[in-house]
Amino acid sequence: MVDKVSVVFMIISTIICFGLPIGLIVYFYKKEKISISAVMIGSVIFIIFQLFMRLPLINFLNSQGWFIKNIKSNTMVYVLFLSVTAGVFEEVGRCVGFRYLLKNKLQWKNGIAYGIGHGGIESVLLVGMTYVSNLIFSLLINLGTFDVLVGTKLPQAAALKNTLMDTHSYMFLLGGMERVFTIAFHIALSIIVLEGVMKKQNKYLLYAVLIHALVDFCAAYNFNIFATEGFMFVTALISFRFIKKSKNRFFNIKANMNKKSY
Repeated sequence: MVDKVSVVFMIISTIICFGLPIGLIVYFYKKEKISISAVMIGSVIFIIFQLFMRLPLINFLNSQGWFIKNIKSNTMVYVLFLSVTAGVFEEVGRCVGFRYLLKNKLQWKNGIAYGIGHGGIESVLLVGMTYVSNLIFSLLINLGTFDVLVGTKLPQAAALKNTLMDTHSYMFLLGGMERVFTIAFHIALSIIVLEGVMKKQNKYLLYAVLIHALVDFCAAYNFNIFATEGFMFVTALISFRFIKKSKNRFFNIKANMNKKSY
């Protein structure tokens, strides 16, 4: 049996993964009149650069002998590789989105919107959908129908069943909490890249890549889950403060842009 507390935590995390992005869209649309198209572009760019470009590249490299021997066999090097590629692909994607698809909507509020789209679709596709499937499998296990309906069709059925039954309940809650921290971080990164595009200074893109890679590396290479979540919590607090303080700075950037246009 899967612990009832685990099932409850799966439900809570699923609600967070799907509900938080929607809630942020509604809140910022009412408060700031964010562009829904900026949200959509953030989502689409993430799908293209992460799911259609970066992940297939990683899957290809993982099948190459030289890569396995020189990179994947060393945990620290491999985590660093994953962190840097995440930073490069996602931040370059943001830059493309702002520079070419949102060039007429370069405003602080739409940096927020883009970050919600980027972090939100990641939350839904990479975490939320996993929680939905885990929740369904857990209910089947508790109803006693898992072995009949799933066991003969899924090669890893036994391992999945044992994982769901043996994992500590709190682990299923931490996944949802981490999405809160991560979405805040993605919004902050979007603001950094947006500022660089508005100022036409590529150094901001470099800052975003390095910050993204550093945070991913520190989070992934730490094998203590509580240390990882604590680190992401601090990252989220810093991100939130940065986002809040950046609003006034963007008014000045926009004003300077308008002066130069005359």
